[in-house]
Amino acid sequence: MKQFRHAWVWVVLSAIGCKGSDSKIYRLTEMEVFLQEPTNMVDVLWVVDNSQSMANEQAKIAARFDDFVTGINDAGVDWHVGVVSTDLDDLEQAGLLRGEPNVLTVDTENYRDLFQERVRVGIDGSDMEKGIDAAYQALSQPRISGANYGFRRSGAMLMVNYFSDENDCSDRGELWGLDSDEPCYTHAGRLVPVVDLIDDYRNLVEGDERLIVNAIVGPAISEGCEGAKPGSRYKTMSYAFGGLQEDICETDFGALMEDLGLQAGGMKTSFILANYAVESSIRVWVEDVEMAAEPDNGWAYDAEYHVVHFYGDGIPPRGSRIQVEYEVARPG
Repeated sequence: MKQFRHAWVWVVLSAIGCKGSDSKIYRLTEMEVFLQEPTNMVDVLWVVDNSQSMANEQAKIAARFDDFVTGINDAGVDWHVGVVSTDLDDLEQAGLLRGEPNVLTVDTENYRDLFQERVRVGIDGSDMEKGIDAAYQALSQPRISGANYGFRRSGAMLMVNYFSDENDCSDRGELWGLDSDEPCYTHAGRLVPVVDLIDDYRNLVEGDERLIVNAIVGPAISEGCEGAKPGSRYKTMSYAFGGLQEDICETDFGALMEDLGLQAGGMKTSFILANYAVESSIRVWVEDVEMAAEPDNGWAYDAEYHVVHFYGDGIPPRGSRIQVEYEVARPG
């Protein structure tokens, strides 16, 4: 996805007289242009929680794999798929792609069955789920040129999909030896800051290669289900890389797996603005047709992360041009 923008500067006009002042402030107006670039190659890493509470969720991913892969195959995209768990306790297994072969492609015999086996990563893993770092280890040295060699290809889009019902606990040894029942939560301040992990991920791609991170994780605590905890760290990673944030508590993963497949096939559904926008001022066009601001078949604005999300029939088609005009609320 390429992005272009132009803007007008802030202008403040003041006229001060003996009887008072008259000031007018004109907001900065921004126009950003995004291109929904077709994808030729995509490398998809599935990061799946293997703690005791995840058996049902793993089964739901496996059951809906066809909803994911159909969209990619229909788009004629050349794909690689690999699976890792969130368990980094065993240093010999940490970040290793699962199975043999550990990289699945459309040419792999029985790839559907093999994916369904791999994504059922088991439920005997560590209860300190380190999904963000598990992906980073899988995609960096020494794994990427060693045991995981062949997964990443030069020029391919990289997609990372987190599936977990706990928050991320990437600590890089900071919590080792602590006497606590839930050190990931009681000592959360000692975890690797997400901003540092975002910087690490940026180094996983080169040049014009695209990186998308999706988070299928626990919802807000007020909406909790079956003990799932909010996956706020995973969500922040997803927002930083223009991905989806979905609910691990959904009873059926059909819709979300289809959305992931659309993304992998080159149809992004989220676009990050350069600045925070005045929501009432936003106007959106796809190929010069203005789109409605509605959450079913149009677009919606996430004010917390200055992201425009598209839904349903409103998702821009491959190769389309998206324009977003808005008044800037504050710098991004």
